[in-house]
Amino acid sequence: MEKGNTGSTTSILSQEVRLEGDIQGDENLQIEGQLKGSVKLTGDIYIGPTGIVEADIEADNVVIQGEIHGNVTARKQLQIQSSGKLMGDCTAQSIDIKEGALFEGRSTMKR
Repeated sequence: MEKGNTGSTTSILSQEVRLEGDIQGDENLQIEGQLKGSVKLTGDIYIGPTGIVEADIEADNVVIQGEIHGNVTARKQLQIQSSGKLMGDCTAQSIDIKEGALFEGRSTMKR
């Protein structure tokens, strides 16, 4: 899965930014910095290698290269790359956990 494949724009939370609050929207989000709160998008979320997220997340597709501490709901696919860490429960149609990734929680697959 490629990030940003929904065809809409992508907002970026850069590495030097720390944000606390709730995010909602109709586009993709790339997180390289730190986020604490909640995220609910109709697009995709990409957590870059430097991204640290303390939030419950809901999006179409979720790709994790950094860290998420919270529950993840991916309406389509969840990918945890080899550098990724997910500490929380996840729900998705498809779950792909690469060798070397860390996942501590429960997973549920939707049809």
